[in-house]
Amino acid sequence: MGESFDAGTLSRYDMSDSTYRQLQRDHIRFEEKYAEKFSNGFICRILINYMCYAQETFLERFESDMVTSFSGSEHDQYIKDDRISFTKQLTEKIAEFDFSTNTSFKKRIVITYLLEQFTLLPLSEREIVYCYHQYTSIKQAMDKKEILIVKQLTGKEFEVKPFDIRIDENTLSYYLIGYSRLKGSSGGFESHSFKLSRIKECRSKHKEAILSYTEIKTIKEINDKFGSAYIPRNLIKKDIEKTIVRLTKNGYENLYLRIISHQRPIPVTPPKQISLEGEDYYDLTFDCSYQHIRNYFFSFGAEAEVISPLWLRERFMADYKRSLERYSSD
Repeated sequence: MGESFDAGTLSRYDMSDSTYRQLQRDHIRFEEKYAEKFSNGFICRILINYMCYAQETFLERFESDMVTSFSGSEHDQYIKDDRISFTKQLTEKIAEFDFSTNTSFKKRIVITYLLEQFTLLPLSEREIVYCYHQYTSIKQAMDKKEILIVKQLTGKEFEVKPFDIRIDENTLSYYLIGYSRLKGSSGGFESHSFKLSRIKECRSKHKEAILSYTEIKTIKEINDKFGSAYIPRNLIKKDIEKTIVRLTKNGYENLYLRIISHQRPIPVTPPKQISLEGEDYYDLTFDCSYQHIRNYFFSFGAEAEVISPLWLRERFMADYKRSLERYSSD
């Protein structure tokens, strides 16, 4: 399972270029590293999890999409009464996923179809497939109202009282939201969110986790206000000071409105157009989380200026200074 196969060969014989490129993007997104050659574990995880995720609906699609497209000999072979279902084939052949040497299995039509169907899913669904076991463990703990032990990719472990799994509208990824504390800590639980694809392992502690009315009300308000990706710890929405960002005309009309749409924050009041030294600017006021502002506007460079709060403005200045020092070094 630890062997690697030749990516170029797989791309040529087993999948379209678009499928291969999507798998590359997902490898970076989920595995957090570039891969010209995918490990067999990555491919097997997708195949097995997608088979579990789709279940009977996949069988139905496979029959309608694939059988009618077979050549005559392939169709005759498929419709034999003694054919083995794709599920059983895949299960029996998992041990043979050595793509570098097993040419016959590499070209199997079912494998090709599975990978292509996976890459056609929206990002959020591909994330669920990739994290299928974590997703089902969280769902089971929520149904039973039990505390979860969540281990992140960083190695940190948390005790979590889960509230829900929600998709974040800014990042289009799934997050476990609820209240957490470091495993073994005697401190209280704080509002927190965990990106699904950054959860390495999770399991139920088999200990009751009942959220109070206040906890449920608070986490709903925070999630609605900031989004699942930016739930702040130990804060409620009234604690967030409004942020003012000043954009150049190009920064507002082109970058903000047209080009940079991913994670775009929405101002709470209409943009205020001002003129300074003959130049047009737009002041935008936000009440989203500070990390949201930083993640979005830092790439604007000279086209954006944080006016307030002062500490956030100073943080931007320090970050840009470090960047300048990097470019200025010999």
